[in-house]
Amino acid sequence: MIPPSSIKLSKHEALLQRLSEHHPLYPMIYERYRRFDSGQTGEANLEYYLHQTQLTDLQLLNGLRIEKQYPFQIDWLVLGLGFRILLEVKNITGTIYFDPHSRQLIREKDDTKNIFPDPLFQVERQYVHLRNFLLSQNIKQLPTYTAAVFVNRNAELQLHDYPERHRIMIAQAIPSFIEKLASNHYAEISCSQNQQIASFLTNQHKEAFFPILEKYEIAWEDIIKGVRCPHCQQYAMKRDRMRWQCPLCGVRSANAHLQTLFELALLTENRITNKLAREFLQVASQDLIKKILNRSPLICIGKTKGAYYKHIDLIDYL
Repeated sequence: MIPPSSIKLSKHEALLQRLSEHHPLYPMIYERYRRFDSGQTGEANLEYYLHQTQLTDLQLLNGLRIEKQYPFQIDWLVLGLGFRILLEVKNITGTIYFDPHSRQLIREKDDTKNIFPDPLFQVERQYVHLRNFLLSQNIKQLPTYTAAVFVNRNAELQLHDYPERHRIMIAQAIPSFIEKLASNHYAEISCSQNQQIASFLTNQHKEAFFPILEKYEIAWEDIIKGVRCPHCQQYAMKRDRMRWQCPLCGVRSANAHLQTLFELALLTENRITNKLAREFLQVASQDLIKKILNRSPLICIGKTKGAYYKHIDLIDYL
């Protein structure tokens, strides 16, 4: 299954919520979070234009990631009845020059110059991996196209002498681009076959293994514990007569712990033990935390001392 939003982005968001801004790694983690967020925003912006096409038989897959011989991920995969398209999405601003000799992007913004690799290189490698995977699964090959799409309206693309400029476009050009391809290719598979291929690929999706605390070497002791108050946002709520009460602003809540458990699941690769939950929710009683866990949207795995819980919203991905 492909998650509706990036799990890696959600992990970074959860970690930033639970890490002091004074932690030495906070600025670096925040900058990576901003990059991931920008990328997802760009892909979401392109979805609007993908749905503007006058074609009803397309299958659209966002963020498909497959792990076979080599892992690869595609921003957007468009599956038609007679063609396929891989789209690499870029959400960057500034004046962007495509160097035809070095095959690099040179971005100038606010008197600063940045150099990026040509996005066509990346999407072409994704195509090779996808083609090989489809061949290994005996899925019919169709004419396949690759393109890079710049979705930010504040990007000025300078493509004058770039030989592949027809494969670099802005988001607004996507509907006519797809419709033109559709008009030049007759159907080679049926709608039901296309749906089956899309479902098969979706079921092959596998999230990248990214244990975020381990990746950034964040100590458990550095994580801010407690249930966050939905009103004052302080991690101070205490359990009192089947409710959570904030001693700072007085707000009471029956379900303030649900977001806390979701964050814990993201930080622990969706493996919540009774002990971890007690520490994270700041609840001393083992029996009380067991009742809270059993009444939450979690699934218990095992019945012995090694039992743990998985959040149902993440169980397909972690």
